[in-house]
Amino acid sequence: MSEFRSFVVPFDFSEHAEAALGVAKDLAGRLGAEIHLVHVITPPIYASAYGAAVPPQIDMAPIRKSVMDSLSGLIDQASGAVKMTPTVMEGMNIAVTIQEFAREREADMIVMGTHGRTGLAHVFLGSVAERTLRNAPCPVLSVPIEESDAS
Repeated sequence: MSEFRSFVVPFDFSEHAEAALGVAKDLAGRLGAEIHLVHVITPPIYASAYGAAVPPQIDMAPIRKSVMDSLSGLIDQASGAVKMTPTVMEGMNIAVTIQEFAREREADMIVMGTHGRTGLAHVFLGSVAERTLRNAPCPVLSVPIEESDAS
């Protein structure tokens, strides 16, 4: 069995992400692993009259700083038993960005929340967890929460 020393936890500030972080902290504490807490910002895209996607000229620095401050605050509130490192990234495809980050860090596992959507909601909204799982460079632990816990 391989050793698990490095976890990537994608974090979007949802209850689902909080549940995954709780599981990751528990596992990391037991295994002596570190956690890379990652938030991916997707820059807004607008369609032009010619059909091409045109990225607006937006200064992403204040957004990145705000998210980094929030992640750092979250880490400060957590117990110091587990080493956690915050990272804010930009990417057009959240799943691919998470996969690339995990590959670069040689992560042993990705631990992420899932909304557990089914039916039309799944068809139209898709699943970042499912898309991450398909081409992940390491095992992916998908952490669902009970529907009553999400309300």
